[in-house]
Amino acid sequence: MSAGLNFPVKGFIETSFLDWKDHLSSVFFTGGCNFRCPFCHNSDLVLNHDRLLDIPEEQILGNLRKFRKWIDRVVVTGGEPTLQKGLPVFAERLKREGYKVKLDTNGSHPEVIKDLVSAGLIDCIAMDIKGPITGYDRWCGTTVDRDKIEESIDFIIGGRIDHEFRMTVVPFLHKEADVYEAASRVGGAKRFTVQDFVPRNTLNPAFLSVKSFSPDRMSKIRQNVEGIMQDAKVRRTLHQ
Repeated sequence: MSAGLNFPVKGFIETSFLDWKDHLSSVFFTGGCNFRCPFCHNSDLVLNHDRLLDIPEEQILGNLRKFRKWIDRVVVTGGEPTLQKGLPVFAERLKREGYKVKLDTNGSHPEVIKDLVSAGLIDCIAMDIKGPITGYDRWCGTTVDRDKIEESIDFIIGGRIDHEFRMTVVPFLHKEADVYEAASRVGGAKRFTVQDFVPRNTLNPAFLSVKSFSPDRMSKIRQNVEGIMQDAKVRRTLHQ
C-alpha cells in the first residue's frame, strides 16, 4: 500500500460512519481524477495531488490493525481510484488482511470495475451519477465518454454485488427534472442516494457562493425519487 505498489494513498480516515451505509469503516483517498466537476469538494485531490505526500504502507497497516476489533470494512475513494494501476493489488492486499472493500467511482472505467468484481476483490460499489447522461460534459467540466458511463451503470445494476448510486444536487447546475431523469436511468438499482450540495472547498471557487436547496425542497425531491425507484423496481420484477 505504498508507492511501491503504484497506488498512492493521499488521505486516510480511521473511522467513518458515513462512507459505507449501516457500517463502520476506514477510508482511503487516492489522488487524481479525470473529471473536473466544478462543484467537487475534494479539489486538492483532483488538482494538487502531486503535491500531497503519499502515506507509507506501514503507517496505513498499523492504523488499520489498531482498529481491527471494530472495523472490518475499507472504502477506497478519491479522486478516482480506477485511474490507479495498482488498485487491484491494493484491493487484494486489503482482502488478504480480512477486510471487505467498497469502491467509490465515477464509472468512467467499466473495464476496471468488471475486473475487480470478477476477481472477487470488492464487495460493494458506489457510483456517482452527475446528472442525466446526455449532459455529462456539463456536469463533469470535461469531455466524457458517455458510452462508458452507460456501460458501468448497466453492469452494476445487472450484477449481484451490493451497490448504490449517488447524485449531488447543485442548484446552479441542476433542475429537479435532472434528478428525476437520473433516478429513472438507474431504476432497479438497490439504492439511489440524493445528496445535498455543500459549498466547501469547491474545484471552481464560484460555487462557494451557490446555496443549497432548502431542506423542505430536498425532502420533496427525495420523496419523488423514492417513488421513481420503487416504480422502476416493480416494472423490472414484472418483466423478469
